[in-house]
Amino acid sequence: MRQTEIISSTDFASWALGLLVVLAIFAICVWAIKQLQRQQFISGDRLQIVGGLSLGMRERLVLVQAGKKQLILGVTPSRIEMLHVLEGDDCLISKSSFEPSENSFAHKLKQVLKGKVDA
Repeated sequence: MRQTEIISSTDFASWALGLLVVLAIFAICVWAIKQLQRQQFISGDRLQIVGGLSLGMRERLVLVQAGKKQLILGVTPSRIEMLHVLEGDDCLISKSSFEPSENSFAHKLKQVLKGKVDA
């Protein structure tokens, strides 16, 4: 004789409750990651990528603004190497020259992200 098992309502309820708990934990983790990324975006004014130049298929030259210094970095798939540090008058691009103007798309996007939307 072959006995067929039927899923009872208590089994289904415990399965559904377990699924809801897992989904709630997942939603909380996604929310926490978004909050952490938002905090990093707000405090990201100290370090900016000013420009970059592709030197080959996998090699790049990157100019990074770190405070009042600019770093020229060589970037490959296996390592990042600092090639030169520019300070003061030696800087290639001043910080004010790559800040967005009031009518630029970057400025309006920054306002939208901060929650200040002008129609």
